Amino acid sequence: MKSTGLAIWVFLAVSGIGVGCFTVADTLYFHDKGYSTAVIGALVAVFNIAVAVAEIPAAIVFDRRSHWAAIQLGNAIRTVALVIFFLSLGVVGDMTAEALAGIGAAAMSGTSNAYVLNRLGRDPEQQRRALARVAWLGSGASLLGGLVGAALFTVSPRYIWLGGAVCMAAAGAALLLGRRVGAEPSTVAGETLGRYTRGLAVLAVHPRAWMSVFANAALVGPLILWQLRLGGGSLGPILVGFAVMKAAGVLGGRLIGGRRIPRGLLAVLVLGNALAMTVFALSDTSAVVIASFGAHVVAHVAISVYCSAQFQQVVPDSRRAGASSLVSLLGSGLTALAAIAVGFLAATSAIAAMVPSIVLYGLVLALAAGSSLRARGQRAQAANGLGAEEPALLLD
Repeated sequence: MKSTGLAIWVFLAVSGIGVGCFTVADTLYFHDKGYSTAVIGALVAVFNIAVAVAEIPAAIVFDRRSHWAAIQLGNAIRTVALVIFFLSLGVVGDMTAEALAGIGAAAMSGTSNAYVLNRLGRDPEQQRRALARVAWLGSGASLLGGLVGAALFTVSPRYIWLGGAVCMAAAGAALLLGRRVGAEPSTVAGETLGRYTRGLAVLAVHPRAWMSVFANAALVGPLILWQLRLGGGSLGPILVGFAVMKAAGVLGGRLIGGRRIPRGLLAVLVLGNALAMTVFALSDTSAVVIASFGAHVVAHVAISVYCSAQFQQVVPDSRRAGASSLVSLLGSGLTALAAIAVGFLAATSAIAAMVPSIVLYGLVLALAAGSSLRARGQRAQAANGLGAEEPALLLD
């Protein structure tokens, strides 16, 4: 924290509480309003389309100006979106709020990580630990927020949005008060816009970028269905499921943030995740659904953190936010398509709705296998003095 400052971690914690306030029962809230799974899937798609449209313009502006300003602007827009949700203006209002939330997320998607990573060294292990810390802090804070949100939901379901908005405003105030003047490093001095965008284009086709894209988008099936799988109208099992989800998120972040990572772990995580999602979709017992969902979250967070850390190893500081936003853009576009598919497939069966996620995790494993083979070839070249060695992947 000495390098990054305390304010960014306070921001992440308080905003995480705000996220927990509404994510504990957002799908249940929309279901109780009479929205079908297809409409709920469309809401998720609108959010992700808005993220995709706004990502790169926001990244170009803020990578070349201020990560701090990007975080504050994105947080402010997201707060406005939560207020609109609270006003409960109908499906059009909810679609508008989703679009604004997507724009806000785009403005800050890559910048919070960039804010932290650019203040650290280039050591891959240190970066992985920092990203894991962000993940488990977010999960832990969301767990606390979920307890608050559940209490608010029992008073009035739409209060979950008001609780989120208050926390987002408080997080922004904490980051404002804790800002260290002149502390933000300059990373783009002397780099033209053309060179910057060409650099992003190169990163866009990097296999490690697509590993992260597929990993992030693969969450969509369980994310849309978990509240409905736990009974729909009952808050008790959903609260337990939410607590397990957030505790699993902390465990997943801690798992991959450790100093030593066993070889072959990625394959184990992906295959175990596919099994967990299958059990999650097929079981009608709440305890089994909750346990399998928790196992899925552990695996998902571990996979996502690792893929993100692997990608960040090939990203220069001057394009850190842009590269993260690029991955978010591609992931958001893919998630939008997958969300629509999940919404319609869910009307057929829960197991059918898991197919897009299982396919995406399979693509992560396939890319990792290809990258592992390439890394071995580069190590052999490096041993013979023919080239540089690329960091190895989990499959090595």
